[in-house]
Amino acid sequence: MRTPIFRRQIFNFIWLALTGMGAILLWLREAPAQQTETKEKFIELSLEDVTRLALENSLDIQIAKFDAYIKRTSLEKAESLFDTFLNARVNFSRNKKMQTSSFLGSDEKEHGFSVGIEKKLPTGTTLTLDAMGTKSRSSSLFVTLNPYNEAEAGITLQQALGRNFFGLADRASIKITKLDIENSEFSSLDDMEKILADVQQAYWDFVLRDTQLVIAGQMFKSAETLYKIYQDKFERGLTEESELLAMEALMTKRYTEVIIAELEKETAKNNLFFLMNSGSFEEKVVPKDQLMTEAQSVNLYEEVKEAVASRRDYKRKQNELKSKGIEIVVNKNALWPEIDLGASLSRNHLDANRSRAWEGLGKNANDEFLVELRFKVPLENRSARADLAKSNLEKEKLLLGLKKIERLVLKEVHDAVNYVNIMQNQVSLYESIVKMHEKKLDKEIERLNYGRSDADTLIRYEEDLLEARRALSSYWHQYRGSLIELERAKNSLLDRYWQEPL
Repeated sequence: MRTPIFRRQIFNFIWLALTGMGAILLWLREAPAQQTETKEKFIELSLEDVTRLALENSLDIQIAKFDAYIKRTSLEKAESLFDTFLNARVNFSRNKKMQTSSFLGSDEKEHGFSVGIEKKLPTGTTLTLDAMGTKSRSSSLFVTLNPYNEAEAGITLQQALGRNFFGLADRASIKITKLDIENSEFSSLDDMEKILADVQQAYWDFVLRDTQLVIAGQMFKSAETLYKIYQDKFERGLTEESELLAMEALMTKRYTEVIIAELEKETAKNNLFFLMNSGSFEEKVVPKDQLMTEAQSVNLYEEVKEAVASRRDYKRKQNELKSKGIEIVVNKNALWPEIDLGASLSRNHLDANRSRAWEGLGKNANDEFLVELRFKVPLENRSARADLAKSNLEKEKLLLGLKKIERLVLKEVHDAVNYVNIMQNQVSLYESIVKMHEKKLDKEIERLNYGRSDADTLIRYEEDLLEARRALSSYWHQYRGSLIELERAKNSLLDRYWQEPL
């Protein structure tokens, strides 16, 4: 049987060991602050800071921006329909074939060049300007001017009067491209907003882990206090050894919980740095914001009103409807026959001298004028009719999709508002529950001083308080997250922090 002196030596040893663990823990908590200038660097971060850093540095946000930048290049491609083309040609020919008439020469030479500019206008007009120079030589004795130079200049116009009436289809393709680009920008902004929400959520995850570390430290100190009380009572013979061992186990358990909380905080910090693409994983971070704040309920009507004005998926669907309306107009025009009006005016001058040939263009009206009207009528026109029917059906489908998005906006905002209000209510309830458990534990400790309590009851009450504090911090965390989700449901989170053009 152990003597009281032997027991006292054992528990003195246990006390020294636990005191040593406490000192190590305290050093682990305070050493980084003492070595800030030498090894580790502490930085303070707020929600505003991490949001700004994410907008500046996040790789995911930069990738989302490039999706819009790439789509913008399609506008220049669509407008290339109205590019100006420069045409040029140089030729040489010699004909020594046997001829059927003696009036024709047996040896003819010709060399020349031509240069022209061709451009299609937004009105559907194709304009061509040409200039040609030719020098000809013949062995025929019946050629009046031999050799001779011919200078010729002309202008040609082609105008669509039926299908693609005055460039209707050409301009429509550019309008649709612009709407597609705007929709791509909306999609990129949605992606950026989601990434920003993830960063903010990661920040509140870090704040939660920091809060839970503080709670774990407080519960360790509380368990340490209870252990000291029971050690003193044991040394005076007022309690059993099993009671003291139970308190020792509780204190050791609380110590391990502090270590796990430290690890979880470090993991949350590294995840935050990864999403921001900023900061060094060796740096120590102190959050400026507290998890607890003044929780407030939100008004459903005001939130829905804001969401209707800012939801990007609703705007995208409206743009799709506009594009489809333009497409229907084009498809209706495609039912028309092809009617093309053509007109050309050309003038030439001949002279033995090349310079005088070109100078004579302005002095002599050796003109040729041509006007023509061409028709091409598809008798069945089944392709155009099918395209028009398809476009009308797709428009009806888009109208139903728009109605669905309206319902979706109401549902998502309604759910988000309910979640915020429920979390606000849960926070309020658990704040009172934590106070009850704190008061309950304090009263039980008072009973312990009068010998009217036991270790099992104290441990159970302490566990109740720990769980209540953890639940309160979790509800605060969910409340913070619910506000982020509400902003996302309204598509207003990104606009709150970023007003620059994309």
